[in-house]
Amino acid sequence: MPMFNASVLALLLSVSMVCNAAQAPPGVPTTGLVLWLDAADASSMTLDAQNRVQHWSDKSGESHHATVDDAASQPQRMANALNGHSVVRFSGVSAFVGKTIRSAKGPVTVLIVSRRLPEQAEADPWQRLFSSRPQTAHNDNVLPNFAISLQQTTAYVPTVSVLELYDVPIGPYAVGRNVVGNADNFRGDIAEVLVYDRAFASLAERQRAFQYLADKWSVAIPKQADTWTRVGPLGRLPAQTNANLPLSDQVNAGQWVLDTKLSDDFNGTTLDLERWHVNNAIGNESLGRKPALFTPANASVHNGNLNIVFRKETLPQKYVQLGFKDYTSAMVRTNERGFYGYYEARAKPMNSAGSSAFWLAWTGMTDNATEIDIFEIGGKTKNAALDRSYNMNAHLWATPHSTEHIADGSVWISPWRLADTFHVYGFDWQPDTLRWYVDGVLVRESKNNHFFFPMQVVFDSEAMWQWFGVVDDADLPSTFRVDYVKVWQRRR
Repeated sequence: MPMFNASVLALLLSVSMVCNAAQAPPGVPTTGLVLWLDAADASSMTLDAQNRVQHWSDKSGESHHATVDDAASQPQRMANALNGHSVVRFSGVSAFVGKTIRSAKGPVTVLIVSRRLPEQAEADPWQRLFSSRPQTAHNDNVLPNFAISLQQTTAYVPTVSVLELYDVPIGPYAVGRNVVGNADNFRGDIAEVLVYDRAFASLAERQRAFQYLADKWSVAIPKQADTWTRVGPLGRLPAQTNANLPLSDQVNAGQWVLDTKLSDDFNGTTLDLERWHVNNAIGNESLGRKPALFTPANASVHNGNLNIVFRKETLPQKYVQLGFKDYTSAMVRTNERGFYGYYEARAKPMNSAGSSAFWLAWTGMTDNATEIDIFEIGGKTKNAALDRSYNMNAHLWATPHSTEHIADGSVWISPWRLADTFHVYGFDWQPDTLRWYVDGVLVRESKNNHFFFPMQVVFDSEAMWQWFGVVDDADLPSTFRVDYVKVWQRRR
């Protein structure tokens, strides 16, 4: 799963030039736009007689204008340099600075189109495309300061770079250098800068911004533009007025039909083995992630919940010889497989570094192995920030044509510790789209490019030492609780 790394603050999306003529741009999304620097618009710049840029006006209407920091060596406006439009060329000496855009903390989205020609290469590493440094005592690679940084020194094709953060102020800012100290200056061309004081609200809106830049500057929309993840809190939650419908669709727009074979309210006293299989440490099924062994005793039904326990336990020598030692957990999976539909569980992750996971999987064929992780949660980890990380992923392990592992994942950071209480987690699996929900609110949306095969519903806990850290024995036994799982299909 991709995790936020403070030393690498930008997701750099390298894209190739598009040979076809650009279509008419649909228009830049303007809601929340607080800085718009457009090299194609000569009227937004103050130039000297040599076409050097002294002042770059903000087109957002918020008057967050940028001024050159070195009057003796201004960046140059290069006419008709990229897809018939002008760019601003940075020599690695001077750049632009601006005042504070927002002093309060909140979300921010930054998109920048840039490139470097061969004759501009051999630049120093870690050049900044954009830098915000309200806390001058810290560098811009330490939150709440932030930056989009380039590590490469060589030429690169026109590229869209994007940074999406939450709970940071914006500015003072710089374009083409570190905002403090006139350091890490950029050498190359910048075509356009878009800064929003909000996160994009949907995959469609995110794609619209990419499409605008792609059409205008003739760069391809990258694959990473096919996914969107919420930044920040959920906002207003839907009220559940009908427990027989997905929490995210209480008006029944999907015309849902309950799949009784895959749904369970766990209100009995024992697990329904006609519906569920519990991995039992024999045969060719998964034994667990070492050193924790899957055993049936760790899966039970009582108090209206499916309970999956991670515990400290001495294991028989035959398992120790295989690398399983001191810990046990459990995996519970449906006997039947489900296909397109809505998968919802009300659950409370365990309060330890043992994982709690709700996922779909089918690995029973060597040439068709798929997995969709609705969530993988570490409730009490080596890093407190991980305790609030809602990890979502989709894996393609094998097809009839390839054994290449393809992973498409992202993380929503929750305002609360996920192990503190029960929440409702949903997943809408459609032929063209994958959508993840928390408490009925969309937190991630992605195009479905690979997942077209029925899968089992799985709940389990594993030892993910490298990710969540080694479990603290004082936290054991710990329990992952599932109140219910419901699966619906759309009425055809």
